[in-house]
Amino acid sequence: MNEKLKPCPFCGKEIDIEKNMYIPERDWHPTYFDPDSGGDPISICCKCGLEFSHGYDWDEFVKAWNRRTDNGQKGNY
Repeated sequence: MNEKLKPCPFCGKEIDIEKNMYIPERDWHPTYFDPDSGGDPISICCKCGLEFSHGYDWDEFVKAWNRRTDNGQKGNY
């Protein structure tokens, strides 16, 4: 978990990995109903209401979260 997450694209709030994120390796615990699944995918729940999840691989998750529509290509349509 080295790469920094960009702020929320809707409200601009910085994402707190400890408070705003569900990370299966850290947060999932077996339950009676789901004793051996891998849990839910990595996800973010921002205070503005945005919910985002994308698979179980941290690097792929960061790449998807940090992607913005312009991707640094403003004005080059």
